[in-house]
Amino acid sequence: MWQKKESKLELAASMVRHVMPVLRTKKNVLLLCGSWYVKKSLVSIVDEYGNLGLIGNARLDSVIYDLPPQRTGKRGRPATHGGRLSIQDDFTLSDEKIGGYYMAVRRVLTNIFGKRTVLAYVTSADKENGGRRLYFSTVFPEQLQIFCAWQEKSPLNQTGSSHMQFIPLLLYAFRWNIEVSYYEQKTFWSLCSYMVRSRKGIEMLVNLIKIAYCAMKLLPYQDKTFSKYQTESVQEFRFVLSEQIRQQVFYAIFVKKAETHIKSKAIIKVLKQLIQHQGYYL
Repeated sequence: MWQKKESKLELAASMVRHVMPVLRTKKNVLLLCGSWYVKKSLVSIVDEYGNLGLIGNARLDSVIYDLPPQRTGKRGRPATHGGRLSIQDDFTLSDEKIGGYYMAVRRVLTNIFGKRTVLAYVTSADKENGGRRLYFSTVFPEQLQIFCAWQEKSPLNQTGSSHMQFIPLLLYAFRWNIEVSYYEQKTFWSLCSYMVRSRKGIEMLVNLIKIAYCAMKLLPYQDKTFSKYQTESVQEFRFVLSEQIRQQVFYAIFVKKAETHIKSKAIIKVLKQLIQHQGYYL
């Protein structure tokens, strides 16, 4: 299991390094990731590129510290960080919901990012009794002000308000648009299970999944039989497609057994014509 996790993190880092030369002229390149990927071996990649930032969901038990206290002038090694912070007690949520959540933010240090100061965001759907979630961002609001100024939709366009400090976290919502394909692959197409551990095996599997997924998404536009499912839900199309596959498998097995046990060529011919008449090809 450990080897598999390490291989996936290495693959993710390799993919980022592969694409960053193409994005070298972009001012802000954001890497959005879930809590599984917010680990030293991946987040350290932001140190390699000046225009790369990371915004990621983090584990609730992640250790976070306040910034180091001001120097007192006394002898001794200065503190590398302040006291340990609690997401329950040391983050005061906003008075109103922003993007559907109450939010709090402060600059912190954490072992995951080493000596780099990052923003820690805490969110909750219910200010009093709701569970809290933790996010880290290496991107600061002042880096994104120009980007947010031309946004048409609230709250990204409210750059002059108190919402500005929460802009990096609001950008994390863009991740869900990317996640749609992964959600459909896992939930409806059952393409989520694999038993490979090597980097090459994972790459081949990811490519195979993407090809299969794209083929199923393009099918309604390429085959008139399924054209009406261009605008239907994924659930509806999946059900119809699975029924078609199931029936074709049934007819194929049926004819194979018929050829084995039925000696009359005339009967076999009639059966094949009947199946082809239903729209199936052997």
